[in-house]
Amino acid sequence: MLFAGHETSANIAHLCLLFLAIDLGTQVRLQHDIDSIVGSRQSEEWTYEKDLNNLWHSMLGACINETLRLMPPIIDVPKIVRGTPQPMTYEGKTVNVPTDTIIHISIVGAHRNPRYWPYSPSKLSKKTHDLNDFVPERWLTSSQKPTKTVQKKVENADDDILENTTTFDSNTGDGLFVPPKGAFLPFSDGARACPGKRFAQVQITAALTVIFQEYSLELDVSEWATDEEIEKMSKEERRVVYEKAMTKARRLIAASQSEIFLQVRGNYPVRFVKRGGERFQECFV
Repeated sequence: MLFAGHETSANIAHLCLLFLAIDLGTQVRLQHDIDSIVGSRQSEEWTYEKDLNNLWHSMLGACINETLRLMPPIIDVPKIVRGTPQPMTYEGKTVNVPTDTIIHISIVGAHRNPRYWPYSPSKLSKKTHDLNDFVPERWLTSSQKPTKTVQKKVENADDDILENTTTFDSNTGDGLFVPPKGAFLPFSDGARACPGKRFAQVQITAALTVIFQEYSLELDVSEWATDEEIEKMSKEERRVVYEKAMTKARRLIAASQSEIFLQVRGNYPVRFVKRGGERFQECFV
């Protein structure tokens, strides 16, 4: 329990921080939401029912969910048929799955399937969808982007097909996009879903709020320019340098591997700077 509860949450927080260091515009919007919800109040004054729930329904929760979508701790979930053969229906066709059959559900595949997720053309590649990209806006139901949303009703499903997997409140999905049941599986699903799901959500939300309430996060660019050189650069020159760091960091994430849990292999240096002391935010906002 200690291993699963610590390593998975740490990896997601690590990856979310790295994604936000790459996407400075999103980081600014996240900080604005934090400011509007908790202001300058310290964590000891926050409440689970109001503050953490509101934070989860903001850009912060969207960023955490987008990290979980792209980089789930477990990349597949094995299921086995016990007892008698079980019927399975897919696109109108029913088949009987034999006893003792093991089926591996690809979480990475489900999380990037255009059938179930809002998407727009990628801004990072030539693909017609951005489901391989970090786009937390797809989780914000009030957002006008992405422009295309696909939600397909599952065959023979009840009206409550949309299980609430994206909210602290089990009764409402207001504020965040709720994927079709079975399309979002970072904590698995059903009777054997992760018992630590809510604890992980609260823990990561609180930790990231404490960090970004006081600090901004930037990729280290010392490979391409010194601090002295950056001070003399124009806004456009700084952007060019930072884009080199963004490309390298994205490649590091793309090369992540799964042993027990999916995680980044290698290190990318970042800098925590007091808010107001950022050097690159203005280049992307």
